[in-house]
Amino acid sequence: MTGKARREKIHEILKKSTQPVNGATLSDRLKVSRQVIVADIASLRVDGIPVISTNRGYILDNPSLHSGTHKRAIRVCHDDTKTELELNTIVDYGGTVLNVVVYHDVYGQLSADLMIKTHSDVSEFMEKIRNSKSGPLKNLTDGHHVHVVEANSEALLDIIENKLREHGF
Repeated sequence: MTGKARREKIHEILKKSTQPVNGATLSDRLKVSRQVIVADIASLRVDGIPVISTNRGYILDNPSLHSGTHKRAIRVCHDDTKTELELNTIVDYGGTVLNVVVYHDVYGQLSADLMIKTHSDVSEFMEKIRNSKSGPLKNLTDGHHVHVVEANSEALLDIIENKLREHGF
């Protein structure tokens, strides 16, 4: 299979999926290494395909999924023991954690797409953090970070922000 045909197949797989597809699954299905998949994803992005990399895998960004929703960047600060509470608080009140952003003195803005919508997503993310040698991005900035949170209304975003404030974030 040529590189172009493989990238078309990846795009097709992602179009059909409603959940993120991890790199290992793509590499197994296409009989190539994870490094080849990473390069193919980068090529798809260069070609204008809106692929989002989440901690659970790759998914296509679909602007129609965001229509009518509201987004807000929420600044927070906490230690590692509060991460799960923070994320569960956001999803409890109807929010989706789109990403995490830190502002590093040397590297500038660093971000990672998260797409955390449910308690199951929170649990999966926390398990990956616990099993990883790397820590959360917020650890680069003494716990200071920003989440872009999406919800169905500004009122829900207000509630989420207030609940996070009540928890001391």
